[in-house]
Amino acid sequence: MSLTTIMDQRLLLDKEREEFARYSVEAMRNLDMQRKQLQRDKEAFEEQKRRFENRKAEHAKISVIKKLDEEVVELNVGGKLFTTLKTTLMKQETSLLAQMISGKKQVVRDKDGRIFLDRNPEMFSMILEFLRTDSLPVAFISPAEEKTFHSELDFFSLGPSTVPFVAVWNPHLKSKGLELRDDGKTVEVVGEDGDHTIIIGDRKITSGVVSITVQVVIPRPNRYSFGVLPDIPPHFNRGFGYKNGVLGWGLHDHTGSLGIFCQTQLVAPSTLGYSTGDLVTLTVDVDRGNLFFKVNGIRCAELLNCEVIKLGVYIGATLFNKGAVWKIVQSKI
Repeated sequence: MSLTTIMDQRLLLDKEREEFARYSVEAMRNLDMQRKQLQRDKEAFEEQKRRFENRKAEHAKISVIKKLDEEVVELNVGGKLFTTLKTTLMKQETSLLAQMISGKKQVVRDKDGRIFLDRNPEMFSMILEFLRTDSLPVAFISPAEEKTFHSELDFFSLGPSTVPFVAVWNPHLKSKGLELRDDGKTVEVVGEDGDHTIIIGDRKITSGVVSITVQVVIPRPNRYSFGVLPDIPPHFNRGFGYKNGVLGWGLHDHTGSLGIFCQTQLVAPSTLGYSTGDLVTLTVDVDRGNLFFKVNGIRCAELLNCEVIKLGVYIGATLFNKGAVWKIVQSKI
């Protein structure tokens, strides 16, 4: 090989080295540019992601606030403001309040846009508490306050959860000394003086609230009782809620032993007895184990949170003297 040939090959090699070096530099420059572009793209993506998350959080916050605005209701009742949940006011779908909140009933609003009710705010506070707890007040300052409260319940078409109940004297669950008339609404003692027990209705009450009013004719104070029994008695010629009687809780008629009795035990005092012509109202709330009595519309006795009553009860009465007549005049079912 000649010297010229060797020199030519060396020059060619040097040229290829220079081209490779330029290519390598260019390639590194391109890679660096691509790396920087990827970094910029990543940063732009992270910024977009951050903005998206911020907007998402803001929308969620707005939705929560909007939802709360929709769920929380302010009412102006007789000039006093009340704040509660829409679901509370709509608990009883057929009530006036539920119809007003749902838009089915036209409402009056005050200057700030709140629903305005021209009612007694003190009574409405009790109404609202009833809706929140589903429990009627157990104590009132006076009979007048109790009457006003129940009038407000009627105005708003509200009441405790009730159950279907046939309020008639049961012709099959009674003493033989009793006779029924007026389609089972009236019972009379036709036998001799003595305990004559009878059941009202055709079944045991296992839930809800039942209220029954009877008008009584009593020849003279004696072993009369109106109340509830946990079971059907084996015999109907023995009284309940009285001495040596069958198990039950009954309000006695005469002032000699005022109160709700369970056999020989006084379980709750009473401020009133009852006599001929009086209206005696029994209300039993099985779910809460509560038993209330009124005489002529005045609450006089209450037994609260009785665990046995919570298991279910029958409503019944014990009449005593021949000629005694009790008539069912009202029942709330």
